[in-house]
Amino acid sequence: MTRILIVDDHTIFRQALEAILIDSMPDGAITCDCVGSAEAARLKLKNIKYHVVILDISMPQEDGMAFLPELVGNHPDTPVLMLSLFQESQYALQAFRLGARGYLSKQEAVEELLSALDCLLEGGRYLSKSFSASLLTHALETEQKMSEPLDLLSKREREVLQLLKTGDSLTRIAARLGLSIKTVSTYKSRLSAKLGFKSNADIIHYDLFLKAC
Repeated sequence: MTRILIVDDHTIFRQALEAILIDSMPDGAITCDCVGSAEAARLKLKNIKYHVVILDISMPQEDGMAFLPELVGNHPDTPVLMLSLFQESQYALQAFRLGARGYLSKQEAVEELLSALDCLLEGGRYLSKSFSASLLTHALETEQKMSEPLDLLSKREREVLQLLKTGDSLTRIAARLGLSIKTVSTYKSRLSAKLGFKSNADIIHYDLFLKAC
């Protein structure tokens, strides 16, 4: 028997969801518990091992996104399917980063809900079809924004930045590159302006450079 915990603050919705799931499965194949808050879910999870938790992303007292890390941390073997009315892809991305195994729009058809549950029960991850394209677009746009500042640097400015990150002095950098100290100082000023550095500490801790070069 598959045990599912439905966590949603709307009584009619969670009762309707329970009825849909039970009607969609053979008799006795599934049992659902329904609660309306994160606190009530904590109490249930203390005493019962669930195969899947269906969690509403937005609840008044403690929303699902805030509860998600605790749920995953305390019950790592219980996959969580987030349900949401939000159409913005960044919510789906955040949910996966916090440990959700699935993310589904409440506007999807019942068939997709059942597909999501099957996927999670088999150990997979599931993303609502309506989010797939937008999430990919969001990820690509974010990657592009992160790489754009470095694209502004010349080859020599990148070389100077790499050496500055090691903590080398302008004198040592000038000697290694065969340049004058004044020239290296000019490169440093230019790259700092392009990347928004205000101090040497900003340069040394610019981890994005190591990932992009």
